[in-house]
Amino acid sequence: MQRGQTSAGQARTPRHPGGDLVRILVTGAAQGIGKAVTLRLAADGEDLVLFDRNEEGLASTVKEATDAGAGSVQTYVVDVREHDRLRELAERLDGEEPFDGLVNVAGVGLMSKFPELSLEQWQWTFDINVAAPFVLSQAIGVRMAARGRGRIVVMASIAGKGGSAELADYCASKAAAISLTQSLARALGPSGVTANAVCPGLVWTPMWEATGSWLAANQPAFASAGMSNHEAFLATVKASTPLQRPTRPEDIAATVRFLLSDDAELITGQAINVDGGIEVH
Repeated sequence: MQRGQTSAGQARTPRHPGGDLVRILVTGAAQGIGKAVTLRLAADGEDLVLFDRNEEGLASTVKEATDAGAGSVQTYVVDVREHDRLRELAERLDGEEPFDGLVNVAGVGLMSKFPELSLEQWQWTFDINVAAPFVLSQAIGVRMAARGRGRIVVMASIAGKGGSAELADYCASKAAAISLTQSLARALGPSGVTANAVCPGLVWTPMWEATGSWLAANQPAFASAGMSNHEAFLATVKASTPLQRPTRPEDIAATVRFLLSDDAELITGQAINVDGGIEVH
């Protein structure tokens, strides 16, 4: 699927009053949680606009989403750190056909011991995990508010509710993402727009593959046992999760689906843990 190309799916029946179809923008859609969210929405026949910098991954997602029943799928190869382009593209696309939902999934996290954490890595993490959701939520959320309806979801993390010696930038960025979501809820709520954060637990995604490799090499208990990255991941899950299983991307996607629905119209400003009980609030 090339830049800006659209794939047409099955004909759809309007579901909202007045005959409006549902059009949703998902970032980070080429892999992991973003892909799972995309496929869950596709199964409901939504019209989807997908952002990711991974063109090959986007093409795979488009094929699967179309096969799953998406109304249409439009893709853009975008680096969400390019904030001016991100805003321009979001505003242009919303002007062409309004978005009903925005799901900010694109995110990064690298393990670094605190004394070795660079300012460059800190800024890079915040550019992707905080600034990009802010830019998109402002660009599209204000337009949603003018229309009197909309749903915004920000992918945060349980890491945003506690610190980590090896993930200081990631934890701080996810705490900021939660606070941003709460501010969006207050700013846009009077106009009928909801904003919620989803806080995944331990999910085996490309980001956690790298994290697991770091743990396997740097944590003495894992290193001495000669664990692989996936074995280190599962050991972390077992030690920290009451339900004794990893969070799956599909678990997150189901929660996002609910938050985008009419059933969640009175839920806003929340940071919802989907983690098997690691964080209990």
